[in-house]
Amino acid sequence: MAETQSSWQSRLQQARPFLSGSFECVDPLLPTWLSILRNRGASECFHKHSTFYEHLVSVYRILKLWNVPDVVARFGLFHSCYSNSFVNLAIFEPDVGRQTVGDIIGDLAEELVHLFCIVPRWKLIYEMMLFQFKDDELLAALHGDNLDVDSRSQHDVDAHFLERLKSGIIDEEERSLFAIRCKRKVAKIIPPEGLVVKHIRTGEDVRVPRRVLAIFLLVNIADVIEQRYSYQDALYEDENGILTWAGNNWATIWPGESKPGLWMNAISSLGLLYNLIAREEKEMEVKGDRDADKSFSQIELVIPPIFNNCTEIISPADQLLARDLYWEVICKNVKPSDLQSSEPVVAESQLKKACKLNPWVAEPHVILAQIYLGLEKFELAEREAQEGLRLLIEWGTPWHKSTSWEGWISWCRVLLQKAQERSWKKDKWAIINLGLVK
Repeated sequence: MAETQSSWQSRLQQARPFLSGSFECVDPLLPTWLSILRNRGASECFHKHSTFYEHLVSVYRILKLWNVPDVVARFGLFHSCYSNSFVNLAIFEPDVGRQTVGDIIGDLAEELVHLFCIVPRWKLIYEMMLFQFKDDELLAALHGDNLDVDSRSQHDVDAHFLERLKSGIIDEEERSLFAIRCKRKVAKIIPPEGLVVKHIRTGEDVRVPRRVLAIFLLVNIADVIEQRYSYQDALYEDENGILTWAGNNWATIWPGESKPGLWMNAISSLGLLYNLIAREEKEMEVKGDRDADKSFSQIELVIPPIFNNCTEIISPADQLLARDLYWEVICKNVKPSDLQSSEPVVAESQLKKACKLNPWVAEPHVILAQIYLGLEKFELAEREAQEGLRLLIEWGTPWHKSTSWEGWISWCRVLLQKAQERSWKKDKWAIINLGLVK
């Protein structure tokens, strides 16, 4: 059923201050923070597909649209300002500039920034956490959360699991035991006390509490989805849909084709891992067993809306095929004759398949809405435009980064308006005249 105009417009309310540049409506101090970042040179520094300033603002926007606590959003806005293990973008001097940053965003947010910038981030997030699990293990651990983990010994779980596995028989008992085993694995690899890593500059031990690990995962997700596209896939030779960062194609030409990146499998897995940690932390809160590290235990772990509230994982194969189907349509010069033939429209079929394989991204829905307008299938166009708009706001950043998030939203709104008007003029001047959004 198509949404009413008031319904889809309500989705824009939280996003509108970012779209209009009314940053004081987001936080009265945000214009000041942005001015400080510009004055420190962030808007002159390169960052993947834009500037460091644009990256920081976009990460902040993503986090705010996910309704995270303000302290986490402020951390996201300044997350790499001391430089870190990934990039050299120290717009504030590490260590000696801490008081300055603390005065700007608050001591707790600054402490998160400081920790984020001194840990070996790739090793911590990927080697020590994500790469320790298979996707099936994460899914089993999350969706088997109603099982009594303490009711069986680890020996019983392992023995029964191996027996059933060797027999090739899968039943409810086996799945339950597998879920128990996976939950225990998560608790063992990411224990309540957190993890210890080496300071990237001094080599000293740094303990990162589990709740802070969760916050790092969340900000890392926002960081990656804002910046990653096909250029990095080519640079790291991660072109099969699985992020390993193992390749070294240093001769990769920037920005390359600028196709959507193949990051969604890894990010959906990270989101599910974050969800698991958040649930464990919630259970500790209920038991009254909070982490004593400063005030980190008071920071709420909000679950982002992406991937059905971080409960599902997209496979590498599905994200790759969906991306390639979408890209074929984008690169095809669709002609009026393609939309007037009695044969099924190839672009429509490819986009519908892409949406089915990867239902989590907006852009295939947006392009499909335009195809439906050309076919005068206005109800279908309205449905697809609404879904595209919902997903664009849900992510807070585009999947296809050749156009800005604001640009995608405005074009999607144009398509939605025309669909609701049941009007699409088949004339070049009428098309180029499109733009006004009411």
